[in-house]
Amino acid sequence: MKRYEIRLPYALSDTLAAAFPEMDAVPLGPKTTILVGELRDQSELHGMIARLSELGLEITEVRQDA
Repeated sequence: MKRYEIRLPYALSDTLAAAFPEMDAVPLGPKTTILVGELRDQSELHGMIARLSELGLEITEVRQDA
C-alpha cells in the first residue's frame, strides 16, 4: 500500500469527511482540505479520483508520499 495526499480547495466539512471514510480529512487553512490515506494500487487511486469527479469536486494536487 502507498500513502497518498489529495488536496482539495474546500473547507473541511462533515459531509466532505463522510464522503471518504477510508481517508483522513485534514483541514489546511480555511479553504483547503487534504485527504490522507493509504491506497492499495493505481486502480484504487483512479477510483478515488473518479468519486471526487462524480461529486463535482476540484482536485488541486495529488501526491504520493515516498
